[in-house]
Amino acid sequence: IFFRLMHLFALSRPPKGHTALPCLMKDVPHVLHAHGVKVVPLEPLGVEVIGVDTTAPLPPALVGALEMQMAHAGLLLFRGQGTPQNESGTQGTYLTGEQQLVFSEAFGQGELHSTHGVHPKSPNRHVFRLSNDPSEGFNQVGPEWHNDGSFCRNVFGHVVYHIIKAPEGPGNTQFAHLGKAFDLLPPDKQQHCRQCASVNSNGGVVHPL
Repeated sequence: IFFRLMHLFALSRPPKGHTALPCLMKDVPHVLHAHGVKVVPLEPLGVEVIGVDTTAPLPPALVGALEMQMAHAGLLLFRGQGTPQNESGTQGTYLTGEQQLVFSEAFGQGELHSTHGVHPKSPNRHVFRLSNDPSEGFNQVGPEWHNDGSFCRNVFGHVVYHIIKAPEGPGNTQFAHLGKAFDLLPPDKQQHCRQCASVNSNGGVVHPL
């Protein structure tokens, strides 16, 4: 089992800049349809995106719609992406490291965050390669509840996970849409949270809760 993780932020590779065209949530279905894309809701959160080839450049209008859909749903899933590969002896259909970078740069400010360690089998220094096998990637990373990027003063805009080899059974990683969780709180709890802050246990960075 291993996967690659891309955090979008930082200046380790010249930033592409923000290229997505702004899109209102009410316009997302129209934009997706115009590009031959549809979404299927997932449980408990997120949507599966069908009709997008992540190995090809994405039109700015489509990226804008996907960003808005992501903000609303919390997670976008793209299945069966890539071409036949044999990275470090792992045969399968998946993106090359460079293809993953280019896809990642389409979102947010088009910047990559690359301060994590570089595993010897990583396809390039911008990819954080994780695995339950230490010889294939870093393991025991973030085993407890956390927000990706909370150790940075400027947090990530998006996180791109690319599953290269999935477990045969269900995994135990869970995702939560904290924005929607906040919206479900009663007004007094929301007001209390607005007055709180989180302190990262790793570097002491403080963020509004």
